[in-house]
Amino acid sequence: MNAEEFVERLLSHPDIAAQRGFLEEHQSFLDNEVVFKLKEKADHFLRANIHLSFEIAELLYYIGELTYNSLFRATALGLLVEANARSIGLGEYERAITLYDEAAEIYRLNGCIAEQARSRVGKVNALSYLGRFAEALEIGQGTLLILEAHGQWLPLMTMIMNLGIMHGRQGKDVESLAMFDRAGELYKQLGTEGKTGWGLIQQNRAVALRNLGRFDDSIKASHLSREVLNELGENVEAARAQQGLAVTYLVLGRFNEALEMLGRARDIFLEDGRLPDAMAVELYTTDCLLELRRFSEVIEKSRYIRGLFAEIGTRQVEALAIINEAVAYTELHQYDEALASLSDARRIFEQAGNTVRAAATDLERSAVFLCLNEYSNGLALAQECVTVFETYHLPIEKAQALIVAARAALALKQYQQTHEFLKEALQVGETLNIPIVRYQSHSLLGTLAHRQGDIEEAKMQFDWAIQEVEQLRGRLMVEFRVGYLENKEVLYQNMVDLCIEQGQLLQGLEFAERAKSRALLDLLAYRLDLTIQARDAKDVPLVEELTRLRAARDLLYRRWESYAESGEKNERGWSSSQSQRQKSQQDMLVLEKQITDLWHRLLIHNAGYARDAALWTVRTESAQPHLIKDTLLVEYYEVHEKLIVFLLTANDIQVVELAADLSQIQDLIERFRLNLRAVSQIPTGHLAPLTSNAQALLLRLYHLVFAPLENHLSDYSKLMIVPHGPLHYLPFHALYDGKGYLLERYEISYLPNASSLRYCQEARSSTSHSLSLGYSSGGRLPHAVKEAQQIAALLDCPVLNEDRATLAEFYRMAPECRTIHLAAHGDFRADNPLFSGLRLADGWLTTMDIFNLHLKASLVTLSACQTGRNVIGGGDELLGLMRAFLSAGAASVALTLWAVEDHSTARLMEAFYRKMAEGHTKGEALRNAQLQFLRQPGEFWGKQSEYYAHPYFWAPFFLVGDAGPV
Repeated sequence: MNAEEFVERLLSHPDIAAQRGFLEEHQSFLDNEVVFKLKEKADHFLRANIHLSFEIAELLYYIGELTYNSLFRATALGLLVEANARSIGLGEYERAITLYDEAAEIYRLNGCIAEQARSRVGKVNALSYLGRFAEALEIGQGTLLILEAHGQWLPLMTMIMNLGIMHGRQGKDVESLAMFDRAGELYKQLGTEGKTGWGLIQQNRAVALRNLGRFDDSIKASHLSREVLNELGENVEAARAQQGLAVTYLVLGRFNEALEMLGRARDIFLEDGRLPDAMAVELYTTDCLLELRRFSEVIEKSRYIRGLFAEIGTRQVEALAIINEAVAYTELHQYDEALASLSDARRIFEQAGNTVRAAATDLERSAVFLCLNEYSNGLALAQECVTVFETYHLPIEKAQALIVAARAALALKQYQQTHEFLKEALQVGETLNIPIVRYQSHSLLGTLAHRQGDIEEAKMQFDWAIQEVEQLRGRLMVEFRVGYLENKEVLYQNMVDLCIEQGQLLQGLEFAERAKSRALLDLLAYRLDLTIQARDAKDVPLVEELTRLRAARDLLYRRWESYAESGEKNERGWSSSQSQRQKSQQDMLVLEKQITDLWHRLLIHNAGYARDAALWTVRTESAQPHLIKDTLLVEYYEVHEKLIVFLLTANDIQVVELAADLSQIQDLIERFRLNLRAVSQIPTGHLAPLTSNAQALLLRLYHLVFAPLENHLSDYSKLMIVPHGPLHYLPFHALYDGKGYLLERYEISYLPNASSLRYCQEARSSTSHSLSLGYSSGGRLPHAVKEAQQIAALLDCPVLNEDRATLAEFYRMAPECRTIHLAAHGDFRADNPLFSGLRLADGWLTTMDIFNLHLKASLVTLSACQTGRNVIGGGDELLGLMRAFLSAGAASVALTLWAVEDHSTARLMEAFYRKMAEGHTKGEALRNAQLQFLRQPGEFWGKQSEYYAHPYFWAPFFLVGDAGPV
């Protein structure tokens, strides 16, 4: 048999022991042709299956032993195979360099000059990864001469490529690209033999082209590389090409595509045991997470990445992770930590002689100086960075430095210089089609124009900036759109302010609407699907893992709750159940983070809408066609720490500016919440002082946020309130004017934004089925069961109580119901609103579960504690149960702002549904039920009526969405 057949038979054996036995039986076949063929196989596996590369290294070593090293090339090639696997596969560069040197020494001792030179090719790559550029360059240049003299064309081309990569790591992309082009031409001449090398060259060319701002060429090179390498079965290197393409998409603001590609590449690297490669992908992922403002995740990932690369000696990659960590610290206003991290990173780049990376670090230091109001220092440092980036022909970095310099000059009122910086940066953004640069440039140009009194120019620039932001936002998976808007709301505030100043009130409202609860509106308008399902075979394992983790989390939660009921103390005063509960809680938080991350990964894969340009335009829906004659929509909006209120009717709009101090409003809301918490601790008959205190607080809030509107309200009996910021925690219907509550004068309902009114009204149900569910949580809510029974009787519908109140039954019945009533224990999770929910007999109905529903409900009532509490995200997005139910198809949701009392809630809910049964609309029914508590308390409570007069008992419930008929 020939060498190729011999190697195939050798590798067909199931394990290393069998392979060794085969070698022992066929020693006569062992020759240089066999070992060269094994090295060829190892080179293939290096980019497809790293474990097989190590196995072949072991076989080559064993061949050397069997032949008593007469086949010295077997041992030398074994060393090279292992060195490549450790360097290229595992990032163990120091160990790899030792192995390369051992192989070179074997060749030297045997007088094999050309092969000795070949063994240095991989060493140069490893040295450059470690930042030992001068040493790598010296060895590389000497080796090139030897390889060329001996006609060693393939290793010569690889050495040229490795030197090109080294130049790229130093920011010398012009030199880097020249070397790649030279190597590419040589590979091309080799035909089939050079195909793998040509694919790798395209992969590296893509990086240099991207850095030089030639994005179309870079994308083309990445695609070529991926196609060629996939065709050759080089799946790991194909993944690396995909990684490069993802980074280019990231620079261009195509965030969702970038995250999806990075996730796929990371999985391939991890499957092959290539942890450093996977962590390099995570480093690029943190670049994207910075844009999405997920700073805690960036810090967590960066710390792990920097630790790993510090351990393996790849200091410059470690420093890149440190920079991202520092940027996250800056955004979190932790400036001392940011500067300390940047000093560490700069020290590493200085030691490596990497001028470009050192300048990139200085640019981040400049940004911190601006945050510390050290504008002159920031300007000087940013200008130095501009010079460095210009010298190295790096247009993207130069544009970023120009923008930082412009921010500093603007703060110093150096307006002419500001304009020059921004004009140059904008030219880069437009020439290279970089939307992030364009958005930042237009935003600052708008601020500059406003300061110089040119209102029309300012509006035009802000409008362009907003268009860029909305294009970028549209490319994101919908759940990531929330964080992305956090630091961009000022653009919308600027536009709203200028529109109102010019009397363009409807246009001002439109810009306010474009900044409020946009992710929810996208879910409603485009019916985006957040369900947990695999739309691609590749996602089946992901869905299976999500299902497993969610089941494990539910089990752990039940265990955590059971520990809470145990109370035995040990000698230290802690019960064993308490420590077990703490351990279970920590384990549960870890599981919840894993579930959230996996869900986001699945949503990224399923976000085809992020590629559809037709869905990127932000839609606003005028509420005017949907407002009836006696209804006024009252929309609050914060503009530069002041509150303005849009008053919208079917045919008119007015604006009122409030003198209210937002910090004062927040303080009063918090004091009111403290009052509410005290109610449950006060015995019957002692609530009068708390009631008086609550009324005093609500009176002060009334004067701040509502009294200035009174002159505009005389013609209206129904108010639709669109709160903003902290006002989402304020029960407007409970505001006290000194004589009575607003509830007594108006029917009040709520909306997350005015644009959602249309979709809530259109969601009115055609089905006639209803569902009432009650679960007492082991008897702790005894009135919940009775409440569910009473509601079921009024609705003439099935009731699921206690053991029958299961998730499975709810999932089965809810999608076909017009009215859904849930009386149970509720839990608001401010740390992770995806796991806010209601406790049913066999687990929790969480926000994530609700996103998996498709409802036809006209009304969903969540008769439980704090079901209307939300985390307020970027763009005034309300993250919690309400958003999930509306996105699942509910036309309206009745929720609670605080913990509710079991008995009074049951009575209030009975009155609410009785009024609807009598023909009242949802809004009228809730108002009338609450008024009964105030005006006819004796009907409910007799002598205890004063006790239940406190807003704690009747005011927690509020209606969001369509307030019309059920």
